[in-house]
Amino acid sequence: MAESKEIALPKTGSISLKEQLARTTLKNLRLQGHTYIELREDGKRFVFFCTLCLAPCYSDTILLGHLNGNLHKERLSCARITLLGPNPWPFNDGVLFFEDKPPPFSDALGVPPSLHDDRLAIVQYDENRTTRALDGDYQPVDDEPLHSADDLLISGVLIKERTLDVEARFIGFGRIAARLLETKGRSTGIDKLWCEWLGDEAPSEEEKAMVPEHDFAIVTFSYFYNLGRLGLLDHPSRLLTSTHSVESGNGEDSGRKRKKSFSDPEDTSDSLCNQYDSSEEVSSARNSNSSRALIAEYDDHLMNKRVIKNRTVRRELRKQQRIFSERICEVCKQKILPGKDAAAILNMKTGNLVCSSRNRLGAFHLFHVSCVVHWFLFCESEILGSKIMSGKGKKRCSKQHTTGKLNELVNDVSWQIFSVFCPECQGTGINIEGDEIERDTFPLSQTWRFQVKVSEGRKAWVKNPEKLKNCSTGFHFPQQDGESLGQVQEERVQNMKLVRFYRVEL
Repeated sequence: MAESKEIALPKTGSISLKEQLARTTLKNLRLQGHTYIELREDGKRFVFFCTLCLAPCYSDTILLGHLNGNLHKERLSCARITLLGPNPWPFNDGVLFFEDKPPPFSDALGVPPSLHDDRLAIVQYDENRTTRALDGDYQPVDDEPLHSADDLLISGVLIKERTLDVEARFIGFGRIAARLLETKGRSTGIDKLWCEWLGDEAPSEEEKAMVPEHDFAIVTFSYFYNLGRLGLLDHPSRLLTSTHSVESGNGEDSGRKRKKSFSDPEDTSDSLCNQYDSSEEVSSARNSNSSRALIAEYDDHLMNKRVIKNRTVRRELRKQQRIFSERICEVCKQKILPGKDAAAILNMKTGNLVCSSRNRLGAFHLFHVSCVVHWFLFCESEILGSKIMSGKGKKRCSKQHTTGKLNELVNDVSWQIFSVFCPECQGTGINIEGDEIERDTFPLSQTWRFQVKVSEGRKAWVKNPEKLKNCSTGFHFPQQDGESLGQVQEERVQNMKLVRFYRVEL
C-alpha cells in the first residue's frame, strides 16, 4: 500500500553537506554489494531506501538495523538466486528491479530535459521509411541506421498531450516457464511459474520453433507526469478552481480520489463509498472556495505565464502539481516515481498498446516494469489453470470429489481469463472500427481478487524461488494439505512462451 509520506528521488541541482554525506554512505554500501539501496528524499531529509523490502531508513543506524533484520535477510536470500545474477534485469522501477543508472530527469515531475522544450525528441516515420524530426528539418545521412529489424513503430501514443508515433527499440527476450505437478503423466497443478531474462542471449532457432512468442509484449518508458495521459499543469487556474478531480482521457483521475466503478454489480460497499464520497466532496468544496479566493485577482493571461506574486497561491500550485504528478501502480499500489522505469502492454498482433481499444485519445496506463511481468505471469497461470481444471491435462476424478470444483468453475466461466489485458482498464488493444470502444469484462471486485492473487504468488516466490541460470522473478503456488493425498506426484518443467521487451527513448 502506498505510504502517506512523500518519499521521492533527490532533486538535482546544488548538493548540500548532508546530501554529500548521504551519497558517500551510499557509495560505500554499493561497494559492499548492496546495489539495491537507493537514496531518496522525504521533504528536506535524505532517506536510504531498500528496494528489496520497500523500506525507508532515515539514518545510518536504522539502515544497519534493517540490513541485519530477518525480513531483509529473507528477501536478500531470494534476490541472490533470482535478481543478483551476472545478467540482471536492465530496469530500475523502484519496487523490484534496481539496475544502477543515473536518473534521466531534471525536475521534481520527472520531465526529461528533451521534453521541456516545445520540440520533442521523437522521430516520425513515413511510408518510405525516411525520418524527420518533429517541428524540425532533420534528415538522416544515407549510412545512418534507422532501426534494427526487431524495432517497432507504435502509432497513436499520447505523450505530453500530443498523439505521436514513437519508435520502440527491441532490448531482449524474457522466457516464461512453469514447474508442473503431474500424476501418472497428467498435469494436476502448477507449482511455480516464472519469467527469466534472456537479454542479449537470444533463444536458439530450435527453441524458437518449440516455444511460441507471446501475443503481447512489454514496452518500457522513463516515467514523467503527463506520459500517456492529459495533463493540467499547463493551465494552473484549472488546478486551483476545479471542485472535483478532472479525469484524464484514459480513465484516471488527477488526484488521489478514485473514480467509482460503474460496472460492479456485486459491490456491497456502496454505503461506505457514499460516505467517503460525501466527506471528500465537502473537503474538496472547501479547498476549492479557498483556491478561488486566492486566484480571483489573477486573470488567465497571468496564470498561464506563471506571473504569480502571491506566495500562498504558489505554494498551493506546487502542492496540486505534486499531487497530479503522482501515479499509483494498480498492480502493487505503490507509487511510480519520476525518472523510474515504467511499462505498458503492447498487442503484437495489432501493433497497438492495449489501452488504445478503450479510448480514442492515445492515452494508456503505466505500471512498474516488474508488476507488468508479474501480471503476465498471473494471466498465464489463470489460462493454464483453466485448461487443467477443464480436463485437458487432468485425469477425471469421482463425482463426489469434483462436484464442488465443477460448480465453482461453471459459476466463474464468464470471468475466465483468455489473454493478457490491461490491469486497470481491461483493454486488449484489438482493432475496433468506428467510434465504439472495447467493453470491460470483469467487475471491480474481481480485479481486486486478481491483484490479491498476484501479491500472494509473489510473496510465496520469495520464500521458495526457482533456481535458474538467468535472473528471474515469478510466483509459487504452495499445495494445500490434502490435495495430493494418496497420489504420487512428479514434477516437470515446461517452457511456455517468449516475451519481447521494448524501450521507448524520449
